[in-house]
Amino acid sequence: MEKLSVPTSAYLLDILVEDPDTIWICGRNGTLLRGNARQGFTAIPCDDGPTFSTLTRFDGRIYLSSISNPRGVFVHDGRTVRQVASGLRRDLADVHTVDAVEGALWAVGSRDVARFDGTAWERIKIPKWSD
Repeated sequence: MEKLSVPTSAYLLDILVEDPDTIWICGRNGTLLRGNARQGFTAIPCDDGPTFSTLTRFDGRIYLSSISNPRGVFVHDGRTVRQVASGLRRDLADVHTVDAVEGALWAVGSRDVARFDGTAWERIKIPKWSD
């Protein structure tokens, strides 16, 4: 095993391997890295320092979840990282996981589940828990 240097000292929380040449890593302090073991990793700047907990590729873009302020869903469109405005009555603020499954982007939190089909967001009603 070989130790790789990365352009950050932030805690790294998730990894997405697209192919041998394209590996994405996210973490605290707005950390988003792209690269590979042979050529190294490049940091992609993100303002406001969210803690990115997960990332996924959907519809040609990288989506990230942030578990600390600012909370919610973020997107890297090839140039910048910005927070996603869902257009829902109450925007997504409690998101610890994003994942792309069967043609949809899912955003999951402790109190929120939402689905994005590439055009519009839909909040999924969660039944109340009873003891």
